[in-house]
Amino acid sequence: MPHYDVILIGSGGGAKIAHALQQLGRRCALIEKDRAGGTCLNRGCIPSKMLIHPAGMVQKLRRLGAFKISAGTPSVDFEALVASINAYTDTTSDGIAERFERADLVEYYRGEAQFVAPREVQVGAHRLSADKIVIATGSRPFVPDLPGLAGTPFMTSTEALRARSLPKRLIVIGGGYIAVELGGAYAGFGTEVTFLLRHSFLKREDPEVVAEFQRAFRPGKTVHENTQVTGVAYRDHTFRVACRTIDGEAFTVEADALLVATGVLPNSDRLRLEAAGVKVGPDGFIPVDDYLQTSVPGIYALGDVAGRFLFRHSVNFEAEYWIEAHVLSPSPQPIRYPPMPGAVFTFPEVASVGLTEPEARRRGLDVVIARAAYPSVAMAVARGLDHGLVKLVVDRATGRLLGAHLVGEEASTMIQELTLALTHTMTVADIYRAIYIHPAFPEVIRNAVRDAIRQLDPRRAVLF
Repeated sequence: MPHYDVILIGSGGGAKIAHALQQLGRRCALIEKDRAGGTCLNRGCIPSKMLIHPAGMVQKLRRLGAFKISAGTPSVDFEALVASINAYTDTTSDGIAERFERADLVEYYRGEAQFVAPREVQVGAHRLSADKIVIATGSRPFVPDLPGLAGTPFMTSTEALRARSLPKRLIVIGGGYIAVELGGAYAGFGTEVTFLLRHSFLKREDPEVVAEFQRAFRPGKTVHENTQVTGVAYRDHTFRVACRTIDGEAFTVEADALLVATGVLPNSDRLRLEAAGVKVGPDGFIPVDDYLQTSVPGIYALGDVAGRFLFRHSVNFEAEYWIEAHVLSPSPQPIRYPPMPGAVFTFPEVASVGLTEPEARRRGLDVVIARAAYPSVAMAVARGLDHGLVKLVVDRATGRLLGAHLVGEEASTMIQELTLALTHTMTVADIYRAIYIHPAFPEVIRNAVRDAIRQLDPRRAVLF
């Protein structure tokens, strides 16, 4: 039975650790049951953004008339586009696997890992042991138990990113970031999209930001909020989804394609964790302590399967911490997460970091709420934007930034300035000391900061 310094289960976040261990001269096993690179590369953030970007280009082409430009009706070769996306991700994934298969200190195992003891894992015919084991198996789409759904050709995000034909009509069940990103992309290409929402869109975001998002996102789409899906039927190449409103009114929606985007499920259920004594939460996520250690010493979990944050950038942070704490440091320190930003790559984009206004109010904090609209700056006017918002949550006593929430063009990039400010406990006065390029989108952040300063010290209003 081969023995390793570390066994890594999962080649998303696990690959980052494997690469570092190789550089440090440590011997490790990397196990992957699917394509190398994990969810982000193969069926998540990278292929979705490669689909979303051209959808946005098509949407912008449809607005050329607003800039006095005449052009033909845009069209897309959807099959060729998706084939090129999949070719890129598959080639990149194959390259990752090949590099590890050639590596001297990394043993790459293709197959499903299952624990047989606290320090032993079975992969096919191979039984491995290690001093430390890291579980980084990620998550997969959650499929609800809807009557009639099983056995129909519905899509999850995985199939939606590999579909070779553009449906004329699409029903999307769900209103989270995966639902709006993929549903919005299909709508951008010209599909008639209907959203069925249990509550509303992006319920974890600041409500004011969601309201502004909906104002720009909903036109051209059919949206049913506060709706329960009661059944699904598929006949004659048509989906018929039965629904019920909050008032009990029944109705049916029809389309030739159905996307189920109702959340994710952690990939912990096939690892036989009970053989190692690792405890699992009722939702399937693996609880970890402040050192990313599970209930069993020497076994760790990070990324989606641990359930703390469901972002690729968060698992990257956790992987770097794990190497620092459990390989480089003689005395590990607990993990300390800086403010964790997130973004939704829709049209318009949404980005956030820190406390929302309702969270601050629930904590009993005395806060100033500052705002600025995108159309208040020249770049938004130049691009013909009639929507967009920056909202800041600021501590009244100290002027320190507690949260930032954006909806609008380039929000995923714009949030980085405010993430840095929040990470370094900056005040709005600190942020305002910077000079902002004119005319550029970050001026809308400056305008929100000005609004905060005006509220904190009305005497300074004469400066703006």
